[in-house]
Amino acid sequence: MDNNQFWQQVTDELAQLPLQLTLTPLAVEVTNGEAFSMQYQSLGGEIIHGLYLQPKSSQPTPVVIDFLGYLTQIENPQQFSHWLAIGCGCLVIDNRGQGGATLDQVPYQTVTMPMPLGRGLLTPEDSYLRRMVADQLRLFEVLENLPLLDASRVYLHGNSQGGGLALMVNSLSPVAIQGTFANVPSQSNLPHRIAAATGSYGVMKEYLNTHPTDQKQVLQTMAMFDIRHYAHLIENPVWASVATNDITCPMVDFFPTYKRLAGPKQLTVFWGKGHEGGGLKRLTQEIQLLKEIM
Repeated sequence: MDNNQFWQQVTDELAQLPLQLTLTPLAVEVTNGEAFSMQYQSLGGEIIHGLYLQPKSSQPTPVVIDFLGYLTQIENPQQFSHWLAIGCGCLVIDNRGQGGATLDQVPYQTVTMPMPLGRGLLTPEDSYLRRMVADQLRLFEVLENLPLLDASRVYLHGNSQGGGLALMVNSLSPVAIQGTFANVPSQSNLPHRIAAATGSYGVMKEYLNTHPTDQKQVLQTMAMFDIRHYAHLIENPVWASVATNDITCPMVDFFPTYKRLAGPKQLTVFWGKGHEGGGLKRLTQEIQLLKEIM
């Protein structure tokens, strides 16, 4: 099965599931807008928990879909209120099984390990990554149900795992993406990431150390989720950043993806920095850039 067929099957499976979207106003004060707790259904009937921020506006506003890093969670709406300050709505979810409100309860058929990326390693259909990407793709259906967000003005943002997810979702999106901000991105050049046991992919190296005969299956599975195989589909602008001393998501592993991006692109290198990359300084630059674009 090729990449297109695989993701079409995922899309078809999602289409058979009622969205069951619920929004609950949060009793917290958010500057420049309102905050809602958000839940919807995704693969396996799992309920995905997230956050919806809406600027104070009577007209549809642009929206930023923000993607979380590995094993990080939504703590409070203020984490994302900077998007409200420039007139953007925001959607963000807790990735399933990564310590937040979204669980990962559907049993795996092949491999089950405590760390999320160690689950379902032997087939793309069973992979944890299939579930995680599908949960994010379903946000575009959520968008259709939020009339105060403009689905023609969607921007993607993420750091680390979130940066890789932003690029993957960009390539698979059913709507035109206006731009993507991807910082110290993961999910690129996965055979090397696994061999070098860097960051979250160390769990796969750990598995192969004790199951070396499964290497071919694991690498074939991960090829379906390696963003370097999807970069040529991204024609909108991409602003990416890497750091020279990043040993979690080494910049050398992002270069194969960056070279294949088909649209306008810009790469910022933070010299002497580790996985924190440009940190708050970088986010401030991105907010200002998006404000100018809009």
